[in-house]
Amino acid sequence: MENRNLSLIRRRLRIVYAFFALGFLLTLYRTFDLQVLRHDALSRLSRSQHLNDIKVPARRGDIYDREGRPLASSINVPSVYADPSRLNDPLLAANILSDKLDLPFEQTYKKLSSNKMFVWLRRHITPDLAAEIRELNLTGLGITKEPKRFYPNREVAAQVLGFSGIDAKGLEGIEKSLDDTLGGEPQVVMAVRDARGRALLPGLLDPERQSKGASVYLTLDLQVQHAAQNALRKAVEKTNAKSGLAVVLAVDSAEVLAMAVEPSFNPNKYSDAPAEHRRNRVLTDIFEPGSTLKPFSVASAMNAHKIEPSSEIFCEQGNYKIGKHTIRDTHAHGDLNISDILAKSSNIGTAKIALDLGAKHLSKDLKKLGFGVRTGVEFVGEVRGMMPAGVHWPKITTATVAFGHGIALNALQLASAYRVLASGGLYRAPRLIQRMEYADGKEPMTPRADERRVFRRSTVEALVPMLEAATSKSGTGWRAQIPGYRVAGKTGTAQKIDTVAGGYSDNKFVANFAGFVPAQNPKVVIVVVVDEPVGQHSGGQVAAPVFAEIAESTMRRLGVVPNGDSLSIAEQGFDAHETVRANIVSQRLKELSSQTQAGTVPSFGGLTLKEALVKLNVNKLTMPLEVHGGGFVVRQVPSAGSPFGHEEHLLLELAQ
Repeated sequence: MENRNLSLIRRRLRIVYAFFALGFLLTLYRTFDLQVLRHDALSRLSRSQHLNDIKVPARRGDIYDREGRPLASSINVPSVYADPSRLNDPLLAANILSDKLDLPFEQTYKKLSSNKMFVWLRRHITPDLAAEIRELNLTGLGITKEPKRFYPNREVAAQVLGFSGIDAKGLEGIEKSLDDTLGGEPQVVMAVRDARGRALLPGLLDPERQSKGASVYLTLDLQVQHAAQNALRKAVEKTNAKSGLAVVLAVDSAEVLAMAVEPSFNPNKYSDAPAEHRRNRVLTDIFEPGSTLKPFSVASAMNAHKIEPSSEIFCEQGNYKIGKHTIRDTHAHGDLNISDILAKSSNIGTAKIALDLGAKHLSKDLKKLGFGVRTGVEFVGEVRGMMPAGVHWPKITTATVAFGHGIALNALQLASAYRVLASGGLYRAPRLIQRMEYADGKEPMTPRADERRVFRRSTVEALVPMLEAATSKSGTGWRAQIPGYRVAGKTGTAQKIDTVAGGYSDNKFVANFAGFVPAQNPKVVIVVVVDEPVGQHSGGQVAAPVFAEIAESTMRRLGVVPNGDSLSIAEQGFDAHETVRANIVSQRLKELSSQTQAGTVPSFGGLTLKEALVKLNVNKLTMPLEVHGGGFVVRQVPSAGSPFGHEEHLLLELAQ
């Protein structure tokens, strides 16, 4: 009996041992599963329940012009926030703060009575207002510093720069186009969650550790940009125009020195400006160029050996029928040579040249010039323009495209095409971004676009004198002349499409002028476009004078010395005022032409900057020049009579 009981007990013990062993093995497996197999997933789950990553935006990178002058920067300004859970009396706080911060009472009370632990009340306030808020000593109320975008030059280059919003996100212009680059990587801070899952700031945010976005250096020159906008603004106001555009493009590098739009706006207060003033029309708007396209039609035909510079075209006495369509010139002309066709801006002569050339050849060259294709500058919203589809155009399309109708482009495309004529027939894509500089000091290489040949050099060399003739006394662009510099360019006047009645409007025009200076050794290409001027509306009347003013300022800025022989060009003016001015300039030039002792610095005292540049040229001085102020020379270094070396620096200080 005892043996049977003992055996039963042993069996029961074995069963218990087996259950314990199985439980141990299951526990061991479960531990292995949790600690090894599912470790990463469970860690992420635990972290998400108890921790929270807070992203602190990086300090936005600055924007500079080509000389390192600030165009956009971030400054720390006070912002007011609250922790509603710590407020003793949300109603009282809402009454006080809605009045102090100029906020709606209902909105303020709703924020302060919420169950949140952090709410913004008002961001980017003045230091004086911040001091008043601190003096309230309200528990649960705080003031912190956060970056605000600041544009020190206000309206200058506003449409190029664009602006960023209150959360430091780029909304327009370069600020939007390069938002990721300027914005940088946000700083990630780990915070603990409370029982309700709300983030509790650890209080360990370190402003010194806040990362910074890359700084961007544009190709713009602030002084050239300022001059372009001043000249453009005066023209828009004088003609009551809808808007105006100007582009200044460096010939050697294809870098944009100025990109002006008027009316402009203040990006520090961008919400006060209408949307149409904030748009960079240079890149986002297209227009029919009119006669400024004619030089390319002529160049294409000369390049294909269809015409010679000495060729003559019969211009049908002002009326030329193509099928049921009639092409007209402003004045009746008979036989004109190629130079006169451009100087007198004959639509008929240009149309006949294009018809002989053929649509296929013309369209191919226009595409090589960059028409119908985006220029490639890093700017959001750039349009590609419009060209007739295919290469088998009807005759009337070929004829009208040749003189700038039935094709649409943006102002930078036109400037880039004129650079082809200024650079011996080579096209290079324009640049707006010079370089970028990251917080670690690295500057990634910005590859320079390759050049491609569009026209033979001999073709361009034959065309440039024709464009000079177009700005002479007998040409439509004589108002683009600059005393001391030879100018090559072409006027354009295009009727705008009437979107209501259809066809072209009889009273809405786009006046433009495109050219380069100095004609014999071009430094810059300048394009001016004035949209819907009232009264005088031709490119020669409206846009050419703006070109002259911008070009003269740019030549001074670049230190391009006037050519003494070219100063007499003022004598080609049309009125008594111009003639008197020319006589004064000629007499003054004689006074400045007296040579100084070889190897010594002449006296520039009392001269204007232009006169000082002429005297430098006359005395064949090539020393680097630095100019400060405006008016007349009051101080020079080195002083008059001092010996000089060709590498020595000349400083001129001017004052009124």
